[in-house]
Amino acid sequence: MTLAGWVLIRLAFPPLDYSPPQRLVDDLGPSWFVTTGIRQPVKIVYVTITLIVIALQFKVVQERWPGRRAVKGLIFGTWFGVVWSLGFLTGWAFLGTTLRAEIVNSVVDLIPLAFAGWLVGIAIGRDVPRSEHRTTKPWLAIFLVALGFVAVHALAATRLANLNGPASTLLLVPTSPLHLVLLTGLGVWVGGMYAILRSGPRFERTLARAAFFAFGVFGYCWTWFHLFFVIEIAGVLPAVLLVGLTGALGVFAGALCYEWLARVITGRSANM
Repeated sequence: MTLAGWVLIRLAFPPLDYSPPQRLVDDLGPSWFVTTGIRQPVKIVYVTITLIVIALQFKVVQERWPGRRAVKGLIFGTWFGVVWSLGFLTGWAFLGTTLRAEIVNSVVDLIPLAFAGWLVGIAIGRDVPRSEHRTTKPWLAIFLVALGFVAVHALAATRLANLNGPASTLLLVPTSPLHLVLLTGLGVWVGGMYAILRSGPRFERTLARAAFFAFGVFGYCWTWFHLFFVIEIAGVLPAVLLVGLTGALGVFAGALCYEWLARVITGRSANM
């Protein structure tokens, strides 16, 4: 039902379909999927994989996450959708699209993702009355994850910008206060979710917990969002993979710093 609604909105109503940044299309040309006329079927596959992976991720993260299953699913789907919404806003800030178009894109994707999360929570989630695994000083997790994301992303994007030609725009090199505000907002949002989810999976080792969230949850979400450009524009796959990898590395660095400090604060021995 969610898949059908999402596809119907994007495909049956052309004004609500996604339009890639014209500047990139002019510089790089349309993708193979566009020129061969299979763009629409590929988009259906893209949406299907998105929903399947959300369900798989939720199955792992909700094990020890306290709360009712439907609410947890709604929160997880909404988190996923807001990451994409902030990604759309970077299109306006970095790629020259219009704010109105990106707000529309945000709403069109956020609602189905939140609804899908809610359905997934009902279908495969479980109610957890309470959890003994609480996050120590969640504000510190938010701060360090945000700091790690912005710092690593900005440094890597700046260093790699000259290696990708016109596609380097997709690396999101921050050159203005607006760019930094958006990247910081995304980092804070991701850090908040890490504070909520870090104790959900049944990983006892700190390294596994941080890596799963950074690469398996956020890294997938951020990379998969940008992979949509590959459906629309030629020659952007290396830049898309780099922006996803650098973002995930930043979150991983911030999460590891938090886990180490949390153990120092609580006096526990490190279990990396």
